[in-house]
Amino acid sequence: MSPDDKKLNAEVPQPRSSSRLGTSLVFEGQLTGHEDLEILGQVNGSIDLALHDLVIQKSGRVKADSIKAKNLFIHGQLEGQVQAERIVISETAVFTGELVATKLSVQSGAKFKGTVKISKDYQP
Repeated sequence: MSPDDKKLNAEVPQPRSSSRLGTSLVFEGQLTGHEDLEILGQVNGSIDLALHDLVIQKSGRVKADSIKAKNLFIHGQLEGQVQAERIVISETAVFTGELVATKLSVQSGAKFKGTVKISKDYQP
């Protein structure tokens, strides 16, 4: 492999790995990882994906002591304390709890009950 080939390979972004918790799955406990996660099922506990994306789909139901994620997209139900760089609460979402985020978007139709703290810096 020539030095130019090595340089080209180094510049190509690596694909991000992701996982999915299916609609019939129920997880209880502490969930940590180093990849993106899509939740369609149910989670009770805590989630630490500080450097990765978390998507709670319409069928997803999450009750969490704490959640850390780089980007959080809520389409289903979430109850708990959340810390993220960016949070998007869609029109189908139901959120109850506390949010700490650098950027927050709440779309028309979303159900929101809780507190918001906008922070300048996200610290994973």
